[in-house]
Order: sequence, then structure tokens, then C-alpha cells
Amino acid sequence: MIEAERVIDMIAFIVSAAGLDEFGLPPNFGFHPLTGDRKGTYAMTVTKNWRLTFSLADETTVADLDLEDYH
Repeated sequence: MIEAERVIDMIAFIVSAAGLDEFGLPPNFGFHPLTGDRKGTYAMTVTKNWRLTFSLADETTVADLDLEDYH
């Protein structure tokens, strides 16, 4: 089951971040860049296999935010 409160907290954090360098600050969000054919996309851990994924339109604008079953 996806934890709605966690997703809401994560999105609020993303909105309030001044830039990509702040995304790694809360270690429990598991922020990491993806590799391979998903290079340029970033992920944050919601639960076991669910991730918020996104790219950046520019240095401060998140684009293509998605909740996906990552594995």
C-alpha cells in the first residue's frame, strides 16, 4: 500500500527545496539519480518498490513528476 501522507510530505519537500542540492538532505527519502536509459531522471523512495520519479526542466523546476512501481 502506498502511504499517502509520505507522498504528500515528499511533494511538499520538493516544492520547498531551493535546488537539486537540497534533495539529498532528508536521508529517509532516498534521493538518487537514475542511470542508463533513465539518466537525467531522479528518484525518491516512497515505500519498498514505489518511487517518486522526476526530471528537471531547469535548475529549480521539477518536471514529469510520477509515482511509479520502480521494480
